[in-house]
Amino acid sequence: DTIRLRVWNDPKSPDGRPYGAGNNDLDATIEMGKRITDAGLGVLVNFHYSDFWADPGKQFKPKAWENLSFDKKTDAIYEYTKDSLEKLQNAGISIGMVQIGNETNGAMCGVFSSELGGWAKITDMMSAGAKAVREVCPKALIAVHFANPEKVTNYASYSANLDYYGVDYDVFASSYYPFWHGTLDNLAEVLSDVAEKYNKKVMVA
Repeated sequence: DTIRLRVWNDPKSPDGRPYGAGNNDLDATIEMGKRITDAGLGVLVNFHYSDFWADPGKQFKPKAWENLSFDKKTDAIYEYTKDSLEKLQNAGISIGMVQIGNETNGAMCGVFSSELGGWAKITDMMSAGAKAVREVCPKALIAVHFANPEKVTNYASYSANLDYYGVDYDVFASSYYPFWHGTLDNLAEVLSDVAEKYNKKVMVA
């Protein structure tokens, strides 16, 4: 009953050439979101906090945030999330869920867990996005999103960090590509562990 739409900050080169792959900036999301809402479905807004694909191997900050300090970038995540959601709501779009980051396996928006204070910084950015969601769309569910459930310690580690640093979220979402990501039995086990230990909803995104 819900359609997932990714949002890239500015999917164009500095000279204005679109990167492709749908060119999913906020304007494109609004256009599709209106059609989805008109069809009686909800929208899952998936913020990558990047100008193009964000995944475990690519967590690049947007061009516009390139020279910001960490604190300023965290503020930018809050403001960008809030402004984007307000524009979506003003367009009459039915927002059922908001995803804070995409496949954030120990990295997000140019910050990596291997650096000093890495997880503290990653979760600060997640919390900034979540704060904006609660303010603008208090009825929407907040999702965090990870990949590689086949490495059985991954989700236990990620969910423990979310809990330790107090990230406000409702849904622990997982990518699942069977060729790479193991068996369905394993997927069910690692997601069930998160659901039961932290009382969260889980889903395959």
